[in-house]
Amino acid sequence: MSSQLPVHPFANLLPNLTEVELDELAADIALHGQREPATVWTDADDVTWLLDGRHRARAAARVGAELRTLLFEGTEDEARSLVMSLNVRRRHLSPSQRALAAGALARRQRGGVGGQSAGLPDAPTQAQAARTAGVSERLVRDASAIMRNGDEGVIRAVANGEMSVTAAAATIRATKTDRQAATALFLSHRRSSSSDSWLTPGWVIERALACLGRIDGDVAAAPELNVPAAWSLTAAEDALAVPTWANADGSPSRLWINPPYGLAGRGPQDWTQRAVAEWEAGTVESALLLLPARPGAHWQQELARFPRLEFRGHLTFEPGVGNAARDRWDAGTRAEAPFASILVGVGVTANQLHRHFGDVGVVFVSYSSSGSPATA
Repeated sequence: MSSQLPVHPFANLLPNLTEVELDELAADIALHGQREPATVWTDADDVTWLLDGRHRARAAARVGAELRTLLFEGTEDEARSLVMSLNVRRRHLSPSQRALAAGALARRQRGGVGGQSAGLPDAPTQAQAARTAGVSERLVRDASAIMRNGDEGVIRAVANGEMSVTAAAATIRATKTDRQAATALFLSHRRSSSSDSWLTPGWVIERALACLGRIDGDVAAAPELNVPAAWSLTAAEDALAVPTWANADGSPSRLWINPPYGLAGRGPQDWTQRAVAEWEAGTVESALLLLPARPGAHWQQELARFPRLEFRGHLTFEPGVGNAARDRWDAGTRAEAPFASILVGVGVTANQLHRHFGDVGVVFVSYSSSGSPATA
């Protein structure tokens, strides 16, 4: 069958392969033939669409090979589910990339893009799209906000893995203005030289959100406001100087804390002591603290009564606004941190840490003198 089939919009919801990846696929097809057939589907108007395999079609065309296809005979709903299950689970997409695809899928209406008929059924709900993509409904809501308010630059940054859904949505929420202003802020964040922050990987934030249930406050917020918190305190607000870390209405907060690691040589000590004090006072319900692994540090020993997760390997932190490493990051260089990281749960159980992070690290708890696990 000819490789010049129209690509169904379902298939175009997902990020494209890079040119290098496409060249590699074309070379493999030239050498070994097409290993897996592309999937086609015929709609109610008798139009045959390329439902899955758009990259195989392009690669085959590059080497002059005939595209092998397999006809899918399911319904439109089944066709949509097939595309998501084949692509989202076959390719190594991040939760943010899957959420973006699900958000786009949830917003599709009959008539397609620009009013052009595409044989599409009414869009699924965000909950349905989230289940199909294997992500949380909260991430799909953020992705839908990006689709509504962001422009192509922001959308492609998320689709290509350069920015997390949570970071992009936070940028848009921070402006509370139109999409042009949101885009301008995003671009200014990419160019600015106002700080030297390091941003928590988006996948860590997404899991932290699921672990805590919600994030009320980010008390050591980066200028990018990349954490989906109800309120944030940046360096300008000086979280250590404010009287309380409770919510504005006085209720106990749930916090994400990724503090500066080298403040006047003291490391995170002031931050960890403040977090514990707020929790003991009842103004903080729970908190997750992302910290460097420093077993001999006094502040880490003081946290021993709380469960902690030690990440396997080293995390890759994104250089933030003004960081000297930003240019290398934008050029495609992704370097791991030179230190190991831990995640401490204050007011969070070991089971909660294990449930949400157990596949990426090991959870440790301290034991009391009686031989039973210590409880904070």
